[in-house]
Amino acid sequence: MTNIKLSPRMQAIADMAKGKIVADIGCDHAFVSIYLVKEKGFEKAFAMDVKKGPLEIAKKNINLYGLGDKIDIRLSNGFEKLKPMEADTAVIAGMGGALMVDILKNGKVHTDNKIKLILQPQSEPEKVRKYLSDINYVIIDESMLIDEDKYYTVIKAVSYEDFKGEAINGDESLNASYSEYELLYGRILIKKKDDILKQYLEERIEKNAKLIDALKKAGTENALEKQSELEHENTIINQALEIIKR
Repeated sequence: MTNIKLSPRMQAIADMAKGKIVADIGCDHAFVSIYLVKEKGFEKAFAMDVKKGPLEIAKKNINLYGLGDKIDIRLSNGFEKLKPMEADTAVIAGMGGALMVDILKNGKVHTDNKIKLILQPQSEPEKVRKYLSDINYVIIDESMLIDEDKYYTVIKAVSYEDFKGEAINGDESLNASYSEYELLYGRILIKKKDDILKQYLEERIEKNAKLIDALKKAGTENALEKQSELEHENTIINQALEIIKR
């Protein structure tokens, strides 16, 4: 069987994962689980999804690569069917940020046990970053990419206790309180002066400016309220861009 080919989004997720046993939550067709076991040396994976259909396809894919003894399939709502300490790493991807936070809350026993997290929220990443901070997790890496004309962010986070022992030398600035622009757009991405983030923010500010012009012409109460929101967003974007462009 040839090496598995991942989409850019899934590859970015897989590239961040490091460990021995992974829980792939919302695994879809299990390509990330297969890649982590086959290509990155994970000893075992739990391919978990809330829907039976994707798991049936996942099982076929796992068997196709001859990994039935190393990848377990579980019908599970989030962490529900994962025992405490059964995995050292969790991948949660392909869902909105609010749902991701709910999954993490319901899986508190695993974050209490310091499971490493690779997260790819499809929306509202600020909610994910805020929750991670609330439970004393530290984001130690982020990447941003474009896949099929959509922007995606991937987040790697560890417990504060593990963070202090990471190869990043316990850079305490990563654990500082978030500014609004860091929460929205990613402290590490801004620190990296990430080109994809810069492109995204410049596109966003241009789009907002056009909407603001249209809203000014409308002049209704609702239009003025929306205009104010967009102007505030552009102010925050400019704060981030000011650092990126230094």
